[in-house]
Amino acid sequence: MKRGTKRLALPSLNTKHLFRMTDSTGILQHAKFSVPNYKEGYTTDDNARALIVALRLYEKTGDKLYLDLVYRYMAFLYNAYTEDGFFRNFMNYSRVFLDEKGTEDCFARSLIALSYVYSSEILDSSIKELAYVMLKRSLRNVLHLSYPISIAYSVVALSMLHDIKEFSSEAKMYLEALSEKLLNFYHKHSDENWKWFSDKLTYANAIIPYALFRAFAVTEKEKYLKVAKEALDFLSGILFENGILRVIGNRGWYEKGKERPYFDEQPIDACVCVIAYTEAYKITEEKEYKEKALKAFKWFLGENIHKKPLYDEKTGGCRDGIEEDGINQNQGAESTICYLLARLFIEDLVKSEEKNKEVV
Repeated sequence: MKRGTKRLALPSLNTKHLFRMTDSTGILQHAKFSVPNYKEGYTTDDNARALIVALRLYEKTGDKLYLDLVYRYMAFLYNAYTEDGFFRNFMNYSRVFLDEKGTEDCFARSLIALSYVYSSEILDSSIKELAYVMLKRSLRNVLHLSYPISIAYSVVALSMLHDIKEFSSEAKMYLEALSEKLLNFYHKHSDENWKWFSDKLTYANAIIPYALFRAFAVTEKEKYLKVAKEALDFLSGILFENGILRVIGNRGWYEKGKERPYFDEQPIDACVCVIAYTEAYKITEEKEYKEKALKAFKWFLGENIHKKPLYDEKTGGCRDGIEEDGINQNQGAESTICYLLARLFIEDLVKSEEKNKEVV
């Protein structure tokens, strides 16, 4: 460590708000300040994300309270699951689904959660068997996805299944087919000044290069690594200003050739940046990616345009975003889960670095 460089002090792991937002059905979608908002009900999107976080927490701590959450969120996904292998998304507080079929993103996020469950080495076979049954029916639907972000989420899921005997050949075949789709999007829309997969930057953008880094790790095909790096470096040039992360604002998003909107900034984008830069550093060993992963995490702690933390150490929740006139004080499910996931990834990165130094 260079003289004068401060080691990142991670906040203690506080999951109180995760439990507060979770009832016997699953995790609620929204909160009013730090109080769960029953009026807005639930989403499969959030329960899929929460399943991933709960399983990571159980693997990390062995605490059976997190295993209880794994079962609860898994039950929600099974309830949302349809006979044709898709998922309904919006449920009201009376446990009635409001849609017949969720979005492609909802499907792909659910696929990641199920893949994580099935590939877990710590879970009992009974819950993994349910994940297997759902995956067998759902996987065939990935070839019908049409949006780059949904395709990228699915590539991430498939990268977890490719070396599992029951899914190996199928998962690798689908992974390569979807990765080729991403490359086709890239070659269609990118030019000398715009190296992206569409003519618009929206939400969770970094998930796409992250997926291609994962595709490279599976296939060792240099073309995936090349585009992953080009796209992530292009994104970096837009997202970092004056040394801080400024994710794409959701007021119309950022269209090629038009003015960029700066607000509102959402935690999902900072979280996905942490994940993508961590993976990029793991694969390339380029220190710039590690530094960007740390800066992206610090966005939650106050290194942002308003210099105010989104993470609330007292409640364990994360505020919902950065608005033009300040911080959105509501602590919903998506923002809290995204903080916890980013926190877990950064902790793994920091520990890995410390272990490497000990070996040297």
